[in-house]
Amino acid sequence: MNKRDKRLVFVAVSCASFLAPYTGSAINVTLPTIGVELGMNHAMLQYVVSAYVTMNAILLVPFGRLADIYGRRVFFQVGMVIFLAAHLVCAFAPNSWVLIAGRGMGGIAASMFFSNVIAILSSVFDISERGKVLGINASIVYIGLTVGPFIGGLLTSWWGWRSVFLSVVPLVVIGFTLAWWKLPRDFRRGNSATFNLPGSAHYMTMLVLFILGLSALPGMNGALAVGASVVLAILFFRKDGRSASPLINASRFRGNRVFLFSNLANFIQYLSAFATTFLLSLFLQNDQIKNLSPHAAGIILLAQPLMQALFSPLAGALSDRFEARWIASGGMAVTAAGLLSFSFLPPTAPVYLIVMILVCQGIGFAFFTSPNNNIVMGSVSSDIYGIASGILVTGRVLGMSLSMAATAVVFNVFNSQRDRPDAFLNSFHTLFAIFFLLSLLGIACSAARGKGKARSAAGN
Repeated sequence: MNKRDKRLVFVAVSCASFLAPYTGSAINVTLPTIGVELGMNHAMLQYVVSAYVTMNAILLVPFGRLADIYGRRVFFQVGMVIFLAAHLVCAFAPNSWVLIAGRGMGGIAASMFFSNVIAILSSVFDISERGKVLGINASIVYIGLTVGPFIGGLLTSWWGWRSVFLSVVPLVVIGFTLAWWKLPRDFRRGNSATFNLPGSAHYMTMLVLFILGLSALPGMNGALAVGASVVLAILFFRKDGRSASPLINASRFRGNRVFLFSNLANFIQYLSAFATTFLLSLFLQNDQIKNLSPHAAGIILLAQPLMQALFSPLAGALSDRFEARWIASGGMAVTAAGLLSFSFLPPTAPVYLIVMILVCQGIGFAFFTSPNNNIVMGSVSSDIYGIASGILVTGRVLGMSLSMAATAVVFNVFNSQRDRPDAFLNSFHTLFAIFFLLSLLGIACSAARGKGKARSAAGN
Protein backbone atom coordinates (compact mmCIF):
# COMPACT_ATOMS: atom_id res chain seq x y z
CA MET A 1 0.00 0.00 0.00
CA ASN A 2 1.46 3.38 -1.00
CA LYS A 3 1.72 6.40 1.33
CA ARG A 4 -1.33 8.14 -0.12
CA ASP A 5 -3.56 5.11 0.45
CA LYS A 6 -2.20 4.70 3.98
CA ARG A 7 -3.10 8.32 4.73
CA LEU A 8 -6.63 7.82 3.42
CA VAL A 9 -7.03 4.70 5.58
CA PHE A 10 -5.78 6.71 8.54
CA VAL A 11 -8.36 9.45 7.86
CA ALA A 12 -11.13 6.84 7.70
CA VAL A 13 -10.04 5.26 10.98
CA SER A 14 -9.56 8.69 12.56
CA CYS A 15 -13.20 9.55 11.86
CA ALA A 16 -14.20 6.51 13.91
CA SER A 17 -11.65 7.31 16.64
CA PHE A 18 -13.06 10.82 16.97
CA LEU A 19 -16.75 9.90 16.83
CA ALA A 20 -16.92 7.53 19.81
CA PRO A 21 -15.43 9.91 22.44
CA TYR A 22 -17.01 12.99 20.84
CA THR A 23 -20.55 11.65 21.01
CA GLY A 24 -20.10 10.41 24.57
CA SER A 25 -18.80 13.74 25.89
CA ALA A 26 -21.13 15.91 23.77
CA ILE A 27 -24.29 14.03 24.72
CA ASN A 28 -23.47 14.37 28.44
CA VAL A 29 -24.02 18.11 28.07
CA THR A 30 -27.46 17.59 26.53
CA LEU A 31 -28.83 15.35 29.29
CA PRO A 32 -30.56 18.07 31.37
CA THR A 33 -32.32 19.38 28.25
CA ILE A 34 -33.29 15.85 27.19
CA GLY A 35 -34.70 15.21 30.65
CA VAL A 36 -36.94 18.27 30.48
CA GLU A 37 -38.28 17.56 26.98
CA LEU A 38 -38.82 13.80 27.37
CA GLY A 39 -39.79 13.86 31.04
CA MET A 40 -36.84 11.77 32.24
CA ASN A 41 -35.66 11.84 35.85
CA HIS A 42 -32.02 11.46 36.87
CA ALA A 43 -32.27 7.67 37.12
CA MET A 44 -33.59 7.37 33.58
CA LEU A 45 -30.98 9.79 32.25
CA GLN A 46 -28.33 7.46 33.64
CA TYR A 47 -29.66 4.77 31.30
CA VAL A 48 -28.88 7.03 28.34
CA VAL A 49 -25.22 6.84 29.36
CA SER A 50 -25.04 3.29 30.72
CA ALA A 51 -26.84 1.73 27.73
CA TYR A 52 -24.06 2.92 25.45
CA VAL A 53 -21.17 2.13 27.80
CA THR A 54 -22.41 -1.33 28.76
CA MET A 55 -23.13 -2.53 25.24
CA ASN A 56 -19.82 -1.16 24.05
CA ALA A 57 -17.79 -2.80 26.80
CA ILE A 58 -19.25 -6.29 26.58
CA LEU A 59 -18.93 -6.57 22.79
CA LEU A 60 -15.42 -5.23 22.16
CA VAL A 61 -13.70 -8.60 22.52
CA PRO A 62 -16.33 -10.69 20.64
CA PHE A 63 -16.28 -8.29 17.70
CA GLY A 64 -12.50 -8.20 17.79
CA ARG A 65 -12.48 -11.99 17.51
CA LEU A 66 -15.05 -11.96 14.70
CA ALA A 67 -12.90 -9.46 12.82
CA ASP A 68 -9.85 -11.70 13.18
CA ILE A 69 -11.85 -14.56 11.61
CA TYR A 70 -13.90 -12.82 8.91
CA GLY A 71 -11.94 -9.64 8.23
CA ARG A 72 -11.70 -6.20 9.82
CA ARG A 73 -13.00 -4.29 6.81
CA VAL A 74 -16.53 -5.64 6.95
CA PHE A 75 -16.97 -5.05 10.69
CA PHE A 76 -15.56 -1.54 10.46
CA GLN A 77 -17.97 -0.63 7.65
CA VAL A 78 -21.04 -2.30 9.13
CA GLY A 79 -20.27 -0.65 12.46
CA MET A 80 -20.18 2.77 10.85
CA VAL A 81 -23.53 2.19 9.11
CA ILE A 82 -25.23 0.98 12.31
CA PHE A 83 -23.66 3.88 14.23
CA LEU A 84 -25.26 6.33 11.79
CA ALA A 85 -28.62 4.55 11.98
CA ALA A 86 -28.51 4.52 15.80
CA HIS A 87 -27.88 8.26 15.99
CA LEU A 88 -30.67 8.98 13.54
CA VAL A 89 -32.98 6.93 15.79
CA CYS A 90 -31.84 9.01 18.77
CA ALA A 91 -32.23 12.28 16.87
CA PHE A 92 -35.87 11.54 16.07
CA ALA A 93 -36.72 9.57 19.24
CA PRO A 94 -40.35 10.25 20.27
CA ASN A 95 -39.84 9.06 23.85
CA SER A 96 -37.22 8.08 26.40
CA TRP A 97 -37.21 4.32 25.72
CA VAL A 98 -36.56 4.78 22.00
CA LEU A 99 -33.69 7.11 22.90
CA ILE A 100 -32.20 4.58 25.33
CA ALA A 101 -32.56 1.78 22.75
CA GLY A 102 -30.85 3.97 20.15
CA ARG A 103 -27.98 4.63 22.53
CA GLY A 104 -27.58 0.92 23.19
CA MET A 105 -27.53 0.32 19.44
CA GLY A 106 -24.86 3.01 19.13
CA GLY A 107 -22.75 1.20 21.74
CA ILE A 108 -22.99 -2.03 19.75
CA ALA A 109 -21.95 -0.20 16.57
CA ALA A 110 -19.04 1.57 18.27
CA SER A 111 -17.71 -1.76 19.54
CA MET A 112 -17.70 -3.08 15.97
CA PHE A 113 -15.36 -0.41 14.66
CA PHE A 114 -13.59 0.76 17.84
CA SER A 115 -12.33 -2.74 18.62
CA ASN A 116 -10.65 -2.73 15.20
CA VAL A 117 -9.14 0.76 15.08
CA ILE A 118 -5.79 -0.15 16.62
CA ALA A 119 -5.77 -3.49 14.79
CA ILE A 120 -6.30 -1.82 11.39
CA LEU A 121 -3.60 0.78 12.00
CA SER A 122 -1.18 -1.90 13.21
CA SER A 123 -1.87 -3.95 10.08
CA VAL A 124 -1.51 -1.07 7.60
CA PHE A 125 1.49 0.78 9.04
CA ASP A 126 4.93 -0.77 9.45
CA ILE A 127 6.56 -1.12 12.85
CA SER A 128 8.93 1.78 12.09
CA GLU A 129 6.01 4.24 12.07
CA ARG A 130 3.39 2.40 14.14
CA GLY A 131 4.09 4.24 17.39
CA LYS A 132 3.79 7.65 15.74
CA VAL A 133 0.53 6.68 14.02
CA LEU A 134 -0.97 5.24 17.21
CA GLY A 135 0.08 8.41 19.02
CA ILE A 136 -1.71 10.63 16.52
CA ASN A 137 -4.75 8.37 16.77
CA ALA A 138 -4.73 8.70 20.57
CA SER A 139 -4.50 12.47 20.12
CA ILE A 140 -7.63 12.40 17.95
CA VAL A 141 -9.48 10.46 20.68
CA TYR A 142 -8.54 13.13 23.22
CA ILE A 143 -9.55 15.92 20.83
CA GLY A 144 -12.97 14.28 20.59
CA LEU A 145 -13.23 14.23 24.38
CA THR A 146 -12.09 17.86 24.56
CA VAL A 147 -14.32 19.47 21.94
CA GLY A 148 -17.39 17.30 22.63
CA PRO A 149 -18.80 19.32 25.54
CA PHE A 150 -18.12 22.63 23.76
CA ILE A 151 -19.74 21.61 20.46
CA GLY A 152 -22.56 19.79 22.25
CA GLY A 153 -23.34 22.87 24.32
CA LEU A 154 -23.35 25.15 21.28
CA LEU A 155 -25.54 22.85 19.20
CA THR A 156 -27.98 22.34 22.07
CA SER A 157 -28.25 26.10 22.62
CA TRP A 158 -28.70 26.91 18.92
CA TRP A 159 -30.70 24.02 17.46
CA GLY A 160 -31.69 21.76 20.37
CA TRP A 161 -30.34 18.46 21.68
CA ARG A 162 -31.39 16.44 18.62
CA SER A 163 -28.86 18.34 16.51
CA VAL A 164 -26.03 16.80 18.56
CA PHE A 165 -27.00 13.32 17.33
CA LEU A 166 -27.28 14.61 13.76
CA SER A 167 -23.80 16.18 13.95
CA VAL A 168 -22.16 12.75 13.46
CA VAL A 169 -23.50 12.39 9.92
CA PRO A 170 -20.68 14.14 7.97
CA LEU A 171 -17.85 12.24 9.67
CA VAL A 172 -19.64 8.90 9.40
CA VAL A 173 -20.15 9.45 5.65
CA ILE A 174 -16.49 10.46 5.15
CA GLY A 175 -15.18 7.56 7.25
CA PHE A 176 -17.39 4.97 5.59
CA THR A 177 -16.64 6.20 2.05
CA LEU A 178 -12.87 6.17 2.56
CA ALA A 179 -13.03 2.77 4.26
CA TRP A 180 -15.05 1.35 1.37
CA TRP A 181 -12.56 2.80 -1.09
CA LYS A 182 -9.19 2.12 0.53
CA LEU A 183 -9.43 -0.27 3.47
CA PRO A 184 -7.61 -3.53 2.65
CA ARG A 185 -9.97 -6.30 1.60
CA ASP A 186 -8.83 -8.80 4.21
CA PHE A 187 -10.76 -12.05 4.37
CA ARG A 188 -10.99 -14.77 7.00
CA ARG A 189 -7.56 -16.11 7.80
CA GLY A 190 -8.37 -19.78 8.01
CA ASN A 191 -11.25 -22.00 6.94
CA SER A 192 -11.02 -23.93 10.22
CA ALA A 193 -11.64 -20.84 12.35
CA THR A 194 -15.12 -20.61 13.84
CA PHE A 195 -16.74 -18.23 16.29
CA ASN A 196 -17.49 -19.50 19.79
CA LEU A 197 -21.04 -18.25 20.35
CA PRO A 198 -21.70 -20.00 23.73
CA GLY A 199 -18.35 -18.78 25.03
CA SER A 200 -19.17 -15.25 23.89
CA ALA A 201 -22.53 -15.35 25.68
CA HIS A 202 -20.74 -16.53 28.84
CA TYR A 203 -18.18 -13.72 28.51
CA MET A 204 -20.85 -11.06 27.94
CA THR A 205 -22.90 -12.22 30.95
CA MET A 206 -19.76 -12.06 33.08
CA LEU A 207 -19.06 -8.47 32.06
CA VAL A 208 -22.69 -7.32 32.41
CA LEU A 209 -22.75 -8.59 35.98
CA PHE A 210 -19.42 -6.91 36.70
CA ILE A 211 -20.40 -3.51 35.28
CA LEU A 212 -23.89 -3.48 36.82
CA GLY A 213 -22.46 -4.74 40.09
CA LEU A 214 -19.94 -1.91 40.18
CA SER A 215 -22.69 0.64 39.69
CA ALA A 216 -24.64 -0.86 42.62
CA LEU A 217 -21.75 -0.92 45.11
CA PRO A 218 -21.44 -0.77 48.05
CA GLY A 219 -24.88 -2.35 48.37
CA MET A 220 -25.37 -6.09 48.84
CA ASN A 221 -26.80 -6.54 45.33
CA GLY A 222 -23.71 -4.93 43.87
CA ALA A 223 -21.38 -7.14 45.89
CA LEU A 224 -23.28 -10.27 44.88
CA ALA A 225 -23.20 -9.29 41.20
CA VAL A 226 -19.47 -8.61 41.27
CA GLY A 227 -18.87 -11.89 43.13
CA ALA A 228 -20.91 -13.80 40.56
CA SER A 229 -18.94 -12.16 37.74
CA VAL A 230 -15.65 -13.28 39.32
CA VAL A 231 -16.91 -16.88 39.55
CA LEU A 232 -18.07 -16.74 35.93
CA ALA A 233 -14.68 -15.33 34.91
CA ILE A 234 -12.86 -18.29 36.50
CA LEU A 235 -15.19 -20.75 34.80
CA PHE A 236 -14.92 -18.87 31.49
CA PHE A 237 -11.13 -19.02 31.26
CA ARG A 238 -11.07 -22.68 32.29
CA LYS A 239 -13.69 -23.59 29.68
CA ASP A 240 -12.42 -21.26 26.95
CA GLY A 241 -8.94 -22.76 27.16
CA ARG A 242 -10.33 -26.24 26.38
CA SER A 243 -12.65 -25.09 23.58
CA ALA A 244 -11.96 -26.06 19.98
CA SER A 245 -12.80 -22.46 18.99
CA PRO A 246 -11.80 -20.28 21.96
CA LEU A 247 -12.97 -16.68 22.16
CA ILE A 248 -9.85 -15.26 23.78
CA ASN A 249 -7.58 -18.32 23.70
CA ALA A 250 -5.52 -17.36 26.73
CA SER A 251 -2.89 -19.90 25.67
CA ARG A 252 -1.88 -17.46 22.89
CA PHE A 253 -1.03 -14.91 25.58
CA ARG A 254 0.19 -17.24 28.34
CA GLY A 255 3.87 -16.62 28.83
CA ASN A 256 3.62 -13.34 26.87
CA ARG A 257 4.86 -11.21 29.74
CA VAL A 258 4.90 -8.05 27.66
CA PHE A 259 1.25 -8.36 26.60
CA LEU A 260 -0.04 -9.32 30.05
CA PHE A 261 1.82 -6.67 32.04
CA SER A 262 1.10 -3.96 29.43
CA ASN A 263 -2.64 -4.63 29.64
CA LEU A 264 -2.51 -4.72 33.44
CA ALA A 265 -0.70 -1.37 33.45
CA ASN A 266 -3.33 -0.01 31.02
CA PHE A 267 -6.16 -1.14 33.33
CA ILE A 268 -4.50 0.38 36.42
CA GLN A 269 -3.74 3.66 34.66
CA TYR A 270 -7.41 4.24 33.83
CA LEU A 271 -8.54 2.92 37.21
CA SER A 272 -6.28 5.36 39.06
CA ALA A 273 -6.70 8.47 36.90
CA PHE A 274 -10.13 8.39 35.25
CA ALA A 275 -12.08 9.85 38.20
CA THR A 276 -9.86 12.96 38.31
CA THR A 277 -12.14 15.07 36.15
CA PHE A 278 -15.26 14.05 38.08
CA LEU A 279 -13.69 14.78 41.48
CA LEU A 280 -12.22 18.11 40.43
CA SER A 281 -15.52 19.17 38.88
CA LEU A 282 -17.15 18.72 42.29
CA PHE A 283 -14.22 20.42 44.05
CA LEU A 284 -14.31 23.47 41.79
CA GLN A 285 -18.10 23.89 41.79
CA ASN A 286 -18.72 23.24 45.50
CA ASP A 287 -20.26 26.46 46.79
CA GLN A 288 -18.28 26.20 50.04
CA ILE A 289 -14.91 25.49 48.42
CA LYS A 290 -14.28 27.21 45.05
CA ASN A 291 -17.84 28.03 43.99
CA LEU A 292 -17.00 28.30 40.29
CA SER A 293 -19.59 28.17 37.55
CA PRO A 294 -19.87 25.03 35.39
CA HIS A 295 -18.46 27.01 32.46
CA ALA A 296 -15.40 28.17 34.44
CA ALA A 297 -14.81 24.70 35.86
CA GLY A 298 -15.06 23.21 32.37
CA ILE A 299 -12.39 25.57 31.03
CA ILE A 300 -10.02 24.60 33.85
CA LEU A 301 -10.63 20.89 33.28
CA LEU A 302 -9.71 21.26 29.59
CA ALA A 303 -6.06 21.45 30.63
CA GLN A 304 -5.59 17.68 30.95
CA PRO A 305 -7.17 16.44 27.68
CA LEU A 306 -5.50 19.27 25.77
CA MET A 307 -2.09 18.11 26.97
CA GLN A 308 -2.99 14.54 26.09
CA ALA A 309 -3.95 15.62 22.58
CA LEU A 310 -0.81 17.71 22.11
CA PHE A 311 1.76 15.24 23.42
CA SER A 312 0.38 11.85 22.32
CA PRO A 313 1.87 12.05 18.79
CA LEU A 314 5.30 12.94 20.21
CA ALA A 315 5.13 10.12 22.75
CA GLY A 316 4.13 7.64 20.05
CA ALA A 317 6.96 8.76 17.75
CA LEU A 318 9.51 8.45 20.56
CA SER A 319 8.30 4.90 21.24
CA ASP A 320 9.34 4.00 17.67
CA ARG A 321 12.92 5.11 18.36
CA PHE A 322 13.51 4.29 22.03
CA GLU A 323 12.49 1.53 24.40
CA ALA A 324 8.79 2.16 24.85
CA ARG A 325 8.37 0.59 28.30
CA TRP A 326 10.54 3.28 29.92
CA ILE A 327 8.65 6.06 28.14
CA ALA A 328 5.34 4.55 29.27
CA SER A 329 6.59 3.97 32.81
CA GLY A 330 7.89 7.55 33.01
CA GLY A 331 4.52 8.84 31.83
CA MET A 332 2.78 6.79 34.47
CA ALA A 333 5.14 8.18 37.12
CA VAL A 334 4.27 11.77 36.12
CA THR A 335 0.56 10.91 36.36
CA ALA A 336 1.20 9.39 39.80
CA ALA A 337 2.87 12.63 40.92
CA GLY A 338 -0.27 14.51 39.90
CA LEU A 339 -2.46 12.11 41.88
CA LEU A 340 -0.26 12.54 44.94
CA SER A 341 -0.45 16.33 44.62
CA PHE A 342 -4.25 16.22 44.54
CA SER A 343 -4.30 14.03 47.67
CA PHE A 344 -2.85 17.02 49.61
CA LEU A 345 -4.70 19.78 47.73
CA PRO A 346 -6.14 22.30 50.25
CA PRO A 347 -9.45 24.07 49.58
CA THR A 348 -7.54 27.36 49.45
CA ALA A 349 -5.25 26.17 46.63
CA PRO A 350 -5.05 28.74 43.81
CA VAL A 351 -6.61 27.81 40.49
CA TYR A 352 -3.29 28.12 38.64
CA LEU A 353 -1.86 25.35 40.83
CA ILE A 354 -4.75 23.03 39.92
CA VAL A 355 -4.18 23.82 36.23
CA MET A 356 -0.45 23.08 36.56
CA ILE A 357 -1.15 19.69 38.15
CA LEU A 358 -3.67 18.88 35.42
CA VAL A 359 -1.14 19.86 32.75
CA CYS A 360 1.44 17.51 34.29
CA GLN A 361 -1.10 14.72 34.60
CA GLY A 362 -2.17 15.17 30.98
CA ILE A 363 1.43 15.01 29.76
CA GLY A 364 2.01 11.90 31.85
CA PHE A 365 -1.13 10.25 30.46
CA ALA A 366 0.00 11.01 26.88
CA PHE A 367 3.45 9.55 27.44
CA PHE A 368 1.91 6.38 28.86
CA THR A 369 -0.95 5.64 26.48
CA SER A 370 0.64 5.86 23.02
CA PRO A 371 3.82 3.88 23.84
CA ASN A 372 1.80 1.32 25.81
CA ASN A 373 -0.57 0.76 22.87
CA ASN A 374 2.45 0.38 20.60
CA ILE A 375 3.96 -2.22 22.95
CA VAL A 376 0.72 -4.22 23.19
CA MET A 377 0.23 -4.46 19.43
CA GLY A 378 3.90 -5.18 18.85
CA SER A 379 3.84 -8.12 21.27
CA VAL A 380 1.33 -10.25 19.32
CA SER A 381 1.11 -11.69 15.82
CA SER A 382 -1.07 -10.04 13.20
CA ASP A 383 -3.66 -12.83 13.12
CA ILE A 384 -4.86 -11.84 16.61
CA TYR A 385 -4.65 -8.05 16.29
CA GLY A 386 -8.44 -7.82 16.61
CA ILE A 387 -8.69 -9.74 19.87
CA ALA A 388 -5.59 -7.98 21.26
CA SER A 389 -7.10 -4.58 20.42
CA GLY A 390 -10.42 -5.63 21.96
CA ILE A 391 -8.73 -6.72 25.20
CA LEU A 392 -6.80 -3.45 25.36
CA VAL A 393 -9.90 -1.27 24.95
CA THR A 394 -11.98 -3.45 27.29
CA GLY A 395 -9.34 -3.03 30.00
CA ARG A 396 -9.62 0.71 29.54
CA VAL A 397 -13.43 0.68 29.89
CA LEU A 398 -13.34 -1.60 32.94
CA GLY A 399 -10.69 0.62 34.55
CA MET A 400 -12.96 3.63 34.04
CA SER A 401 -15.95 1.79 35.51
CA LEU A 402 -14.01 0.61 38.56
CA SER A 403 -12.59 4.11 39.10
CA MET A 404 -16.10 5.55 39.37
CA ALA A 405 -17.25 2.63 41.53
CA ALA A 406 -14.40 3.26 43.96
CA THR A 407 -15.43 6.90 44.09
CA ALA A 408 -19.01 5.96 44.99
CA VAL A 409 -17.85 3.58 47.73
CA VAL A 410 -15.57 6.13 49.40
CA PHE A 411 -18.22 8.84 49.16
CA ASN A 412 -20.64 6.51 50.91
CA VAL A 413 -18.12 5.73 53.66
CA PHE A 414 -17.58 9.42 54.41
CA ASN A 415 -21.22 10.31 53.75
CA SER A 416 -20.07 13.08 51.42
CA GLN A 417 -22.77 15.66 50.77
CA ARG A 418 -22.66 18.97 48.96
CA ASP A 419 -23.54 20.83 52.17
CA ARG A 420 -20.74 19.14 54.12
CA PRO A 421 -17.43 20.27 52.60
CA ASP A 422 -15.41 18.54 55.34
CA ALA A 423 -16.86 15.13 54.41
CA PHE A 424 -16.32 15.83 50.71
CA LEU A 425 -12.71 16.89 51.26
CA ASN A 426 -12.03 13.74 53.29
CA SER A 427 -13.40 11.65 50.42
CA PHE A 428 -11.47 13.73 47.87
CA HIS A 429 -8.11 13.34 49.60
CA THR A 430 -8.66 9.67 50.46
CA LEU A 431 -9.55 8.77 46.89
CA PHE A 432 -6.51 10.47 45.41
CA ALA A 433 -4.29 8.77 48.01
CA ILE A 434 -5.76 5.39 47.03
CA PHE A 435 -5.37 6.18 43.33
CA PHE A 436 -1.74 7.21 43.92
CA LEU A 437 -0.95 3.89 45.61
CA LEU A 438 -2.62 2.02 42.76
CA SER A 439 -0.58 4.00 40.24
CA LEU A 440 2.61 2.82 41.96
CA LEU A 441 1.49 -0.75 41.28
CA GLY A 442 0.87 0.26 37.68
CA ILE A 443 4.37 1.70 37.35
CA ALA A 444 5.81 -1.56 38.69
CA CYS A 445 3.81 -3.56 36.12
CA SER A 446 4.89 -1.24 33.32
CA ALA A 447 8.56 -1.45 34.22
CA ALA A 448 8.49 -5.21 34.88
CA ARG A 449 6.96 -6.14 31.52
CA GLY A 450 10.35 -6.60 29.92
CA LYS A 451 11.56 -5.36 26.58
CA GLY A 452 8.89 -5.75 23.90
CA LYS A 453 9.83 -7.18 20.55
CA ALA A 454 7.98 -5.43 17.75
CA ARG A 455 6.40 -7.44 14.97
CA SER A 456 5.43 -6.39 11.50
CA ALA A 457 1.91 -6.80 10.27
CA ALA A 458 2.99 -9.86 8.44
CA GLY A 459 4.74 -11.33 11.39
CA ASN A 460 3.68 -14.48 13.16
